[in-house]
Amino acid sequence: MSVDARTLFERRIVVCVGCGGVGKTTISAALALEAARAGRRTLVLTIDPARRLADALGIEELGNEPRALPREALGRLGVPPEGSLSAVMLDMKRTFDELVERFSESTDARDRIMSNPIYQNVSDALAGSVEYSAMEKVFQLSEEPEYDLLVVDTPPAQHALDFLEAPQRMLEFLESRLVQLLIHPAFAAGRFGFRLFQRGAHRVFGMIEQITGMGFLEDVSEFLLAFEGMSDGFRRRALSVRELLEGPETAYVLVAGPGPESVAQSHQFLDRLEGFGIRLEGVVANRVRLWPDGAVPDAIEPTPRDLEALRDGLAREGGEGFPADAAARAAIDCAEGYAAQVRRDAAALGTLRTRVESRRRFWRAVPELDEDAHDLEALARLGRLVSESTRETA
Repeated sequence: MSVDARTLFERRIVVCVGCGGVGKTTISAALALEAARAGRRTLVLTIDPARRLADALGIEELGNEPRALPREALGRLGVPPEGSLSAVMLDMKRTFDELVERFSESTDARDRIMSNPIYQNVSDALAGSVEYSAMEKVFQLSEEPEYDLLVVDTPPAQHALDFLEAPQRMLEFLESRLVQLLIHPAFAAGRFGFRLFQRGAHRVFGMIEQITGMGFLEDVSEFLLAFEGMSDGFRRRALSVRELLEGPETAYVLVAGPGPESVAQSHQFLDRLEGFGIRLEGVVANRVRLWPDGAVPDAIEPTPRDLEALRDGLAREGGEGFPADAAARAAIDCAEGYAAQVRRDAAALGTLRTRVESRRRFWRAVPELDEDAHDLEALARLGRLVSESTRETA
């Protein structure tokens, strides 16, 4: 059965996952540009703080708000008037701050928690807030009516798993014994009861204050009081985010490389995705050595006539005195070496491809290019390669 990767563009969200060093950011940008060429109003979001996405798109700087690419540049690449491409880079701290602002019961509560030293120092670690901020940003952008499609470039595999687990981790934190013991009983007892709680814990916190020199007790008290009433909002949001991730509007694409470590991590990643009950749409094997006509020969054995023709052609190109005989032999050696690399890549990716196709998902092998895709024209070429029809077992 023939599969066209452009069916991904019919979804609301496409999440690109995979280990580091396989060109995932570039593939995400190429898919987003190809979607724009198909007439979709597309936004690509990177969670990786490196500048690769901005560089590839020809944008000097990306921030937490979407930035549209110039219409003229997109038009030259075949993007129709109804299509567009914008890009955004996640500011994790700012996104989590926005969550606090949204779920605070009042302006005073918001100001107390924002100015609290505990929050300022540990907000990046609260309940996996870095990963949850990423998911929150995806949720926010998915609700923006000016975009048809959101393409998400996730961090490398280890962190991408945290990215997918963030909603559940937030729910577990909010329902944890720590929250139940420290927050809810104190709130139920009111501020007077909370003051009693403070006095009961004063000895423990006092020791911390003596060691750290911080007003730890007061800061924790204010932090917990300011957090009052926010937990329900966070819980509802976490459930909504999880439903979005696991719902039919979201598609997952795994980007893999031909190296043994990348293939092994890709298998592990597929195991985890299946554990989540998430359906993978397909795999893009990037930077794969491929033989020009498809089938790599078992050995490079030129006939005498072929060798003579190669030597004559090199002599004409090199001019008088050019060592055509040695150059012809070197060319044959290079071809044999490249054929061996093609066979190694095919062998390394064989089990992964079999696994993907046996589950009726698309497989796309993108050849190793002469240079990295560092501008829009190169991204457009790469996007066409990725979105071409692939083969899937019937």
